[in-house]
Amino acid sequence: MTSWIKYFFLGIFFMAVIIFMAMLSLRHGTNISATQEVEIAVKSSELGTVRNEATNAIDKEALVANLILEVVNAHKEQGKNIKIDYVFLNDKGKVTEVESEIHSVQFNVDILNEKGKTMSSSTQRVALIK
Repeated sequence: MTSWIKYFFLGIFFMAVIIFMAMLSLRHGTNISATQEVEIAVKSSELGTVRNEATNAIDKEALVANLILEVVNAHKEQGKNIKIDYVFLNDKGKVTEVESEIHSVQFNVDILNEKGKTMSSSTQRVALIK
């Protein structure tokens, strides 16, 4: 009689583990897909800005504003706090702050829990000039 109880609780334990893992993977998958959406929007908005200004230089402040706007729009459905880190890179992949040398931007988006700890992290590099 006790053997069915043992298997019942074992089954409940495995179901809880499966549900927990599914929730974690869904959250991380959503973070990655939202970050990839940002790449397309940032590329198109920045190329439009460069064309309108008729220069080859990239305005860092406008790029950061567009990047943050697109990241927030992509992640707003999740209802969690996010942290955004970004760095500008030159054509050799080295960090630069000189606007005329910026060829790409790499950003990292962390989804934070209520305590401020990272629940999911996604990094994306967007090439602005080919």
